[in-house]
Amino acid sequence: MSKPVRPFTLSPYNAISTIIDGRVVVTPPRRRVVITGAGKSMRQIPWTDESWEIWGINNFWNAMRDHDARLRADRWFELHPPTTDIQDTYDMHWLRECPVPIYTTEPFDENPNAVVFPVDDLAAQFRDYFACTFAYQIAFALAEGFTEIAVHGLELAYGTQREATVERSCVDWWLGFAEGRGVTVTIPDGDHVVRHWSRYGFDYWKEAGMVEDYVGSLIGRKVAE
Repeated sequence: MSKPVRPFTLSPYNAISTIIDGRVVVTPPRRRVVITGAGKSMRQIPWTDESWEIWGINNFWNAMRDHDARLRADRWFELHPPTTDIQDTYDMHWLRECPVPIYTTEPFDENPNAVVFPVDDLAAQFRDYFACTFAYQIAFALAEGFTEIAVHGLELAYGTQREATVERSCVDWWLGFAEGRGVTVTIPDGDHVVRHWSRYGFDYWKEAGMVEDYVGSLIGRKVAE
C-alpha cells in the first residue's frame, strides 16, 4: 500500500462539482460513469474523455491518474468506518486530504469534501442488497440517472473467497438489474464479470470441467482481506 502522492494535482478532465445540502452536484452533468477496481483493465479507462465520470475507491489513489499523473477521479468512495481501528495510517490520511467529493459511512468533519453515502435511500428505492462498495456504486449510479456504466478491473472471480462468492454474485446482480432498466453496461473483453465460461448443458463437459476446477480453486484462497 502506498502513501498518497502530494500535492494532489487534479486532472483538467475532472467534472466540476459542488456539495449542496449533503449532495454532490456536477455541472454540467455527465451521464456515463466508470466504476473501477485495481485489475489490469484499468488501463482501458477513458481517462481523457470528459463525457465520463470516473469513480475511485478505497486506497487506489495513486492508480487513478491521467496521462500526466494528475488525479483523475470525480468522486471517491470510502465505505468503511472512518476510524483508526478499521483504517490504517495512509487510509486516514487520504480520508482527511481527498480533494474530490468522498462518500463515507458517517459524518467526517475532518474533510469538507466528505459526504455521507445515502444507503437508506438506495435500499428504499431499489433493494437492500449490498455486499461490497461496487454494489453501492452501481445502485448509486442508477439513482443518479447515469445511462451507461463501465466496469473496469473488477476481478472478483479471482480474488478472495468472499470476493469470488459473496461480492461477485452481488455485483453481477446489480449489473443485470441495471441492464434490465435500460442502462448500457460496458465490460472490457477478458474481464470475468457477468460472464460464465461456457453454456450449461450445451457445452456439457467443457462447462462442467471448468466449473469443477474453479470451485476447487476457491478452497485454497483467503476467506477475505
